[in-house]
Amino acid sequence: MSRPDRPLGWRKRIGVLSPTVMETACHDFFKMAPDGVSICSITSNVEHWNNENFKQAVIDPLVTLAKYLASRDVDYIMHCGMPVVTLRGKGFEEEIVKIISGATGGLPASTSIRSAIRALAHLNIANVVVVSPYPPDLHQSALTFLEASGFNIAAEHTEDVVFKRLQDVTPAHIAATAKRVLATVKKADGVYIPCNQWAAADAAPIIEAECGVPVVSGAHADHWEAFRVLGINDPLPGNGRLMDSLRHGASAFAGVSA
Repeated sequence: MSRPDRPLGWRKRIGVLSPTVMETACHDFFKMAPDGVSICSITSNVEHWNNENFKQAVIDPLVTLAKYLASRDVDYIMHCGMPVVTLRGKGFEEEIVKIISGATGGLPASTSIRSAIRALAHLNIANVVVVSPYPPDLHQSALTFLEASGFNIAAEHTEDVVFKRLQDVTPAHIAATAKRVLATVKKADGVYIPCNQWAAADAAPIIEAECGVPVVSGAHADHWEAFRVLGINDPLPGNGRLMDSLRHGASAFAGVSA
């Protein structure tokens, strides 16, 4: 900390509702967040890729979890875990935000897929290549959700990673996979790599540098939306085009409401 006379999170505190452990997610946040911006996270300990598990661990206790984070004086709540939302179809992302806002007295909030949709639109990625770690049914729910949100799937691929092995997939492997899928299409505006539990955020700058297209990872989308809403326009450098776009200030986000 550059200001030892200030508390952690003296600028802004971002509450995180995480479906499982905070490991790669913490690594990603502190690579992006400037001094004075912190996270206050609560986890739901999801055990595996399963809709019923998502409901019991994440959806059913949502109000209680959101109220607890609000009691810790956070300024924003980030609801993570894209399949938790996409399995329930288009529109559920806004329902989640309304539930959180209503339970916390109006705190701003977003979900991972909602933030990703905004990030993709901000970077003008209409024809998107999607690379995910999800099992086939969850992967398909993401594709269907994106199409319902107005995006064209230029190409797609899932690595179908075992839930508790997500942290073991290297950034180099993710980047190589994305590059291989990109090479199969004539036109793609960018790449979307969901999930905060694998190293997609570290892979994104590699892909951008080698392929020349913008990349939105799950972590980048979540943090970009939180920073944007909270007026944090000085993210740490080296995290790709989406995060760098925050340095252009509020004028860069015409047409994107809080």
